[in-house]
Amino acid sequence: MTLLLIICSVSASEDYSIGFERTEVVSKETSEKFPLAFVYPSSTPSKPVSFGPFEMELSMDGEIAEGSFPLAIISHGSGGSDIGHRSIAFDLVKRGFIVGMPLHPKNNYKNNSAEGTAENWVHRPKHIKASIDALLSNSKLSSSIDTENIAVVGHSAGGYTALAVAGGVADTAHTVELCTKNRALNDGFCSLAKNTDVKLEKIIAARDERIKALVLMAPVGILFRSKDALALVDIPVLLLRAEKDQVLVEPYHSEIIAENIEKRGKLTYRTIENAGHYSFITPFPEILKSQLGVVAEDPEGFDRGVFHQSLGEEIADYLLTVLE
Repeated sequence: MTLLLIICSVSASEDYSIGFERTEVVSKETSEKFPLAFVYPSSTPSKPVSFGPFEMELSMDGEIAEGSFPLAIISHGSGGSDIGHRSIAFDLVKRGFIVGMPLHPKNNYKNNSAEGTAENWVHRPKHIKASIDALLSNSKLSSSIDTENIAVVGHSAGGYTALAVAGGVADTAHTVELCTKNRALNDGFCSLAKNTDVKLEKIIAARDERIKALVLMAPVGILFRSKDALALVDIPVLLLRAEKDQVLVEPYHSEIIAENIEKRGKLTYRTIENAGHYSFITPFPEILKSQLGVVAEDPEGFDRGVFHQSLGEEIADYLLTVLE
């Protein structure tokens, strides 16, 4: 995409309101039903809307703006929320994207019963495919989506999900091996491996050729430890590592991904100085922080609010550059 087109896209999107709707998706592959929130450039003026303790400026069920827009799907982390990365989603909309945000069944803040299981790793990429299918067939959005420009943005387990649906071959044996050989390792997935009967399984998700770019934020990488695990991932990848990630311990996650992506020219790898694992989640209101614990906490000296003033813009800039 030329610089001129990027500038035009930024200028044109300044007047967009953020349209917001929810729909229900059924995965034909897993037979699971799950909610999908989606936001889009709207020509309808926004109004203050409250979602529990969260207040946002949205155009609920607003008219979609004229134009053809790239699509981004955001995959949340284990135990996360469909609107947990809304600051990124809203910034993408302002830059002319339609954004889908699925709530991964049995791996979310309401029901996290599948966390750490092989079934969860198998099903997550299929949720992304079902979400894309649902939005492409949505009567309101279908004619406004640029089907040649679809991206997936993922945090933590969502980063794994993005790589898997783009052709990454995962293997749960790597997690078990890492954690049994390094019993003192304080990695979040080692506690899961110890407390869950993890089925040893090689996971080959059918690659979704519609996906043209990935953004990975503090992603799970250990499952892709095999040397050729990412051989089929030949699309642009922005990999953002949290310098002070105390949940996913390096060099077992972002470092493994960076090392195993064979198309080196397709990878942009950056470490976010002083960031923690949860720093990529939209900041929480002060009233909630004490209730949420570590999910709302950041390393000393890191300002999540300031970080999110530029994070969405960085992701939008990257995607507008690599998508054609």
